[in-house]
Amino acid sequence: MTTKTPAQEITTLPDLIDHLKAAAQVELSTIPLYLYATYTIKTRGYSQWAAGASAQRTMLGVAIEEMLHLTLVRNLLIAVGDTSFRLYDKGVITTYPGPMLKREPELTLRLRKLSSEQVRNTFLQIELPSGPQGSALGQIEPYHSLGEFYARIERGIRTLRPTIDWGRAKKDLWKFQYHRAYWNQNGGSDHPLLVVDEASAIQAMQIIVDQGEGAPDDKGLLPDPIVRTDDHPPEEIGKWQASHYAKFSDIAKGLDGIGVVLDDNGKQKYTIDDSEVIWPVLDDPDLKTVAADQPVKDLMELSNAVYCYVLALLDAIYRTPMEALAPKSLDPFTKSVRYGYERAFIAAMQGLLYPVCDLLVRTPLVANQPVHAGPPFQYYAFTTKKPKAELAALCEKLLTEFPALGGDDGVQRQIALLPDIELP
Repeated sequence: MTTKTPAQEITTLPDLIDHLKAAAQVELSTIPLYLYATYTIKTRGYSQWAAGASAQRTMLGVAIEEMLHLTLVRNLLIAVGDTSFRLYDKGVITTYPGPMLKREPELTLRLRKLSSEQVRNTFLQIELPSGPQGSALGQIEPYHSLGEFYARIERGIRTLRPTIDWGRAKKDLWKFQYHRAYWNQNGGSDHPLLVVDEASAIQAMQIIVDQGEGAPDDKGLLPDPIVRTDDHPPEEIGKWQASHYAKFSDIAKGLDGIGVVLDDNGKQKYTIDDSEVIWPVLDDPDLKTVAADQPVKDLMELSNAVYCYVLALLDAIYRTPMEALAPKSLDPFTKSVRYGYERAFIAAMQGLLYPVCDLLVRTPLVANQPVHAGPPFQYYAFTTKKPKAELAALCEKLLTEFPALGGDDGVQRQIALLPDIELP
């Protein structure tokens, strides 16, 4: 650990914006990791009590909260005056395997099935609680935990208090933030919030850190992975949910039906057979390593295109201001382009990304071989400014080989219902 010096602090607005962009990129890099692990759990069509169902609920909740964190950071960016950041950008989308952005010691992020090893070696390291407050950072690099990184941003906001106008110079800037949507019924009660002043900015960062590593203890030192208990009133339930670090610790201990199960003394009791719970997927799937004559390669390409469409749709949301409410005689939602994009984002996550990825993890990479495919979460370069038609064409050519993509409630139908967004 290096010694903190004034030069290591955020002292200019451009430096603060750079840190927030880096934070958004870090949050985005974790989402495919957690979704990939979630998609590898065998629960579709199984009983809700099937082995792995608990882990799937936990993982899905964590992934959705990471989406919330990404949204909060982007709201912060807009609040301090930057509207240039884009998710659908080759330089922003993470390549796997690859190092976690600006982290020290270096942590390699890899797309792998859910396992005790992946949870211990990667997920717990991502959500690792920070040390005592005041641990040092240097420029944007290195940071040693996300808690430290966000603490530095918080100090920067307080330092720049006279400089940040919180959108007052552009009075309608808040309309470009994202705050209406379904978020996390599998976890806590926090939701996207508008960042309009210093207090709401600090609150946004506290949500991110508390959900990830846990809230600080009474002395403001080490995070405490507090766990919800039955003797707390319902209105307090958001305060008492377990942090991501605590949830991953439970999975690593085998408490959610995955991997090695430990006794109270930390000794191995038994190991759950992966083949019963987890699909045998490829590590770090990559289109470049799949033979051109394998039909699954086109399905992997479709998954990349769907993932990038979802990111482009989020960008469209942030480019489109919230409209003033329509007169009471009109429906304020169906008349709103912005609200249509927001609904489409949720529909695309549930009705496009999930079924395509689920089909991939169920499909052998090569026919009659034990290793299955998986979604690469790679950058897909749309060839037109309107990606919807390109998505439809990619899906159309796969229907013969993968008929599950069709049907009244299939992926093809869901694509037809998407808004025809235009890329900048």
